[in-house]
Amino acid sequence: MTDTRLVLVVEDDPILKNLLGHTFAGKYQALYASDGNEALALFEQYKPAVILLDLMLPTMGGFEVLEALRKRDDEGQTVPVIVVSNLGQEGDKEKAMALGASGYMVKADVAIEEIVEKVEKVLGAASMAS
Repeated sequence: MTDTRLVLVVEDDPILKNLLGHTFAGKYQALYASDGNEALALFEQYKPAVILLDLMLPTMGGFEVLEALRKRDDEGQTVPVIVVSNLGQEGDKEKAMALGASGYMVKADVAIEEIVEKVEKVLGAASMAS
């Protein structure tokens, strides 16, 4: 069962992870993964309502995580995944969206508050759909 207040943050930068953790405090419960394998394990265990996914990760990259999620036969097919990456090329964005991302934000171009707003918007849309 999906927990509507649970956000999985897949990010290997400890500073950004910490910043997001403080920003989500009180609003959402956040889980943190530093690589793709850990992200998939945490998804399996907790079924978060939304995933913030970096693309440049050790062991398994974000594109592979997104692909693995969409091939599952459970909530992985539909869980909203917001890519938050330093990769700003149009081709990267197109690939992520083609793999089923719900949004794409370039870290250098967005404030932390904008990321939180996007999560709230996605969670609001998801709760209205259910």
